[in-house]
Amino acid sequence: MLSCPFCKFENVDSAPTCEGCGQPLQRWLSLIWSQPGTHSDGCEAPYLDPGNRYRRIGEALELASPGGVNGKAQLVIDCYPTVDSPLTQLQTFWRQSPHLDAVSHSEIGPLPPVALPYLALQAEHFPSIPELHDVVQTEHQLILVLEDRTNWPCLTSIWSDWNAKPLQQTQWLFEITLLWQALAPWQAQGTLLQPDRLVLSANGLVCLRQIDGPSSQPLTLQSLGQFWRHHLLTPQDGPDSALKEIIIALAEGQPTSVEQLQASLAALAARYQDPEAGEEAGHYPGVECPPAPGQREDQAYLDGDDGPLSLANSPAYFYDTEDRIDSLESPTMVLPMKLLSLEDAGQSHVGRQRRHNEDWFFTQTEISRSNAPSGSTLRARGLYILCDGMGGHASGEVASRLAVTTLQRFFEQHWGDHLPDQDTLLQSIVMANQAIFDANQAKASAGIARMGTTLVLVLVQDLKVAVVHVGDSRLYSYSKRFGLKQLTVDHEVGQREITRGVEPAIAYARPDAYQLTQALGPRSHDSLRPGISYHDIVEDTLLVLCSDGLSDNDLLERHEVSHIAPLLRSQASLRQGVEELIHLANDNNGHDNITAILVRLKLQPDASHLSGYAQS
Repeated sequence: MLSCPFCKFENVDSAPTCEGCGQPLQRWLSLIWSQPGTHSDGCEAPYLDPGNRYRRIGEALELASPGGVNGKAQLVIDCYPTVDSPLTQLQTFWRQSPHLDAVSHSEIGPLPPVALPYLALQAEHFPSIPELHDVVQTEHQLILVLEDRTNWPCLTSIWSDWNAKPLQQTQWLFEITLLWQALAPWQAQGTLLQPDRLVLSANGLVCLRQIDGPSSQPLTLQSLGQFWRHHLLTPQDGPDSALKEIIIALAEGQPTSVEQLQASLAALAARYQDPEAGEEAGHYPGVECPPAPGQREDQAYLDGDDGPLSLANSPAYFYDTEDRIDSLESPTMVLPMKLLSLEDAGQSHVGRQRRHNEDWFFTQTEISRSNAPSGSTLRARGLYILCDGMGGHASGEVASRLAVTTLQRFFEQHWGDHLPDQDTLLQSIVMANQAIFDANQAKASAGIARMGTTLVLVLVQDLKVAVVHVGDSRLYSYSKRFGLKQLTVDHEVGQREITRGVEPAIAYARPDAYQLTQALGPRSHDSLRPGISYHDIVEDTLLVLCSDGLSDNDLLERHEVSHIAPLLRSQASLRQGVEELIHLANDNNGHDNITAILVRLKLQPDASHLSGYAQS
């Protein structure tokens, strides 16, 4: 029986979700090798590690390695999923310095060499490289705990079972060349010569199930060409003749450089995208593939024409162009991405202790899709506004609603083909502030009787996002790689003191630490300093806009695994997800009004940009 790590309900080993609480039972793949000089595989023990964190599931299978070191592979479940991986700090460190020298850093020293490529390549090649969750070293065993991709279909089987479009096949081969370059410093290119190592993600990206150790013999591009020729050039459904020529030439030794090969593939992709070339290009439509027990839905292959695809492993990632919040470096993706779907859901609740709801929100998502021989293109934009009013009933509610309607009307007139620039965003805030300020002046309100509101505003245009916030309403982003990140900084006294260099413990010991320093309406716009930032989306993302009734007491951070992470899956209902967040806030906070907006952006590879690699 499989005990749920969340509620301890006993499930059958094959259960994909817990029958007691409904949480997904995520499996991890353990790769097990005997330490030099030992022979016991230890796979009969119920737990993988001395701390009993990873419980074994099913039988251990033989793990063959082209390097000659064989081992075992076995599924496990993390009995403490809410506890960070022991590698979390090291992964963060490596993401910040993706080109560091592993030998010269003591933090990396204890790790075995077989683990290093996973960490080193995550920053620039996720999701093609599986996540390394943990490393377990005992007297008798060396164990890697990886993201489980055993149920992802192999590229070679999809290539032969499904008549892929030539453009898609060209894209897949191009992705493999990028992985060849990435694996070269680790002498791990042999991974790309093993059919069961090459798998496809739900977006149609070429990914690896695992990374093999250094090859016993030097490998050249000709070895890659021979592998392609043997596994991809089948008589019944081989690729287009032009692509065949590239594969055959590579198998015979030409070209000799990766850059030349990439240029040839890119030029061919550009030809396929040209309707006048006589070839019908296309995009990857997905393949029906039921999830394995415990597999997340985002690992299943869904019909891209009838519904959104998902890849929670390629969680979306932001970099900030402003100094108001920490900026993050945008990773180098395997391929440029394009928008696949944009969805939203919002809900507000009065809370358990309030009689009136002073929050207000607005969501609007517009989507258009165009289709051409070169593939489909999705254009989308969304306006998402959340306000938390203050000043008492008939004041706070008025302020929040007035701010929302003012901003809504403003962007109907001032949002063209591109995201509004910073001056336009600032102008919108000035107008919203003035509308509330004028209402206060008309009522001759003074002091605490003056109504006002916080604001978090998000504008989405395709893969670009603009954010404006005032007060302590927040915006979070969630991605599988980086987890839950707060993208706004509260405008409150405690945070202001921290920015001045005061220690956080001292700053928040003040009796007025949580008093707002910014709000719309109580004062003229001269005193406003809204936070404004722009972000690029390069991976799947879930955005969470919320009032402090939801974010107080680190509620989202404490329930990231159970209430946020599952919502990145394409088939997870955002409406149900926001309802569950409201219930969670009522059960754990409940002292204030509660409002949340969820926005989910899903991406897929954009093969049209391959032509940029072609030599002129």
